[in-house]
Amino acid sequence: MSKQVKAFEELKDSRLLYDKKIPELGYIIIVAVIALIIGVGIWSYLTPKIDIIKASGTVQSINKNYVMAPYSGKIVDINIEEGVHVEKGDVLLTVKSTDFDLQAKQLEGKKDLYIERIRQHKRLVDSIKDDANYFVEGEEKDNLYYFQFENYKSQIAQQKVNVGTYKSYGYTDAQIETEIEKNQSKITEIYYSTLKSIEDSILQYQNELTNIDIQLEAVGNGQEEYQVTANATGKIHMLAEYKEGMVVQAGSAVANIASERDEYKVQAYVDSNSIARICVGDEVSIAVSGLAQNVYGTISGKVVKKDSDITTDSESGNSFFKVDIVPDNTYIISKKGYKVNFSNGMPIEARIQYDKVTYFDYVMESLGILSR
Repeated sequence: MSKQVKAFEELKDSRLLYDKKIPELGYIIIVAVIALIIGVGIWSYLTPKIDIIKASGTVQSINKNYVMAPYSGKIVDINIEEGVHVEKGDVLLTVKSTDFDLQAKQLEGKKDLYIERIRQHKRLVDSIKDDANYFVEGEEKDNLYYFQFENYKSQIAQQKVNVGTYKSYGYTDAQIETEIEKNQSKITEIYYSTLKSIEDSILQYQNELTNIDIQLEAVGNGQEEYQVTANATGKIHMLAEYKEGMVVQAGSAVANIASERDEYKVQAYVDSNSIARICVGDEVSIAVSGLAQNVYGTISGKVVKKDSDITTDSESGNSFFKVDIVPDNTYIISKKGYKVNFSNGMPIEARIQYDKVTYFDYVMESLGILSR
């Protein structure tokens, strides 16, 4: 094989590179890149990717007691303030009932009506006995009784015997006398049956009057004022800013009372588009609004209940599902040791974890290699 001599410029770059020796730094970079790839692979295989749903909410007492007004009435005295501690049986409000006054007026109206009916029925009895209509046609209070008497007179007239008619048919005097006696008996029956019907009505109205008098006596003996008392011991929250002179309705809640050592839950308001992804038992991270998360952190908890139907706010028109969450703790502590206890109405942000998958599986799913 003959030797060939070439100029330096004719040598190829590939040969130069092939003959060149890799520096130590190159090996270090290669090893570092391989280690980084392996590390990222292990991290992606072990580290979960958590999908969350954020929802605002409030802290609520589990055993909250509502104070109700048993009757409608006007507030005449207020003995409480918002947020104070109350004992069971403490008087919260004094209310003057308006129900008793209204009921008494209604009963008095009925009483006057029955008295008038009794008076008119007695006049009707007198009209029948005297065979004279004492009522004035066209008068509003007399019209009904006027036509009742005229109807009675019409029935009597139908029973009277026309002697001439019977004679024209060839009836003898004895037969005509028999018919007169029969018709007179019928007239007497109509007379007494009509009187009895009217007197029965009078007796019924008199019984109604007796019942009304009993009810009026009971209303008169009833409390004109009554007291709304606390039905539990704890901290009270007034549901409205009540003042003397305001009216409360029967059955309406005026306040709620929560025990100061009560257990709490978090009620989150989840958007209707996200509720399908939430299940009972899902883990939750709870952040208290107004407290820096990097200082106070979050509280863990679990979903224990979710509504089966949507709730719509009548004022804002927003629709949502209510989700109940039980926190692991009812307080949160800062890095410096400051403790903040849960209280009713405290605003929070709930981060509900509805799915968990490793980053490795997530990438594989994105590439279409894996599926769940």
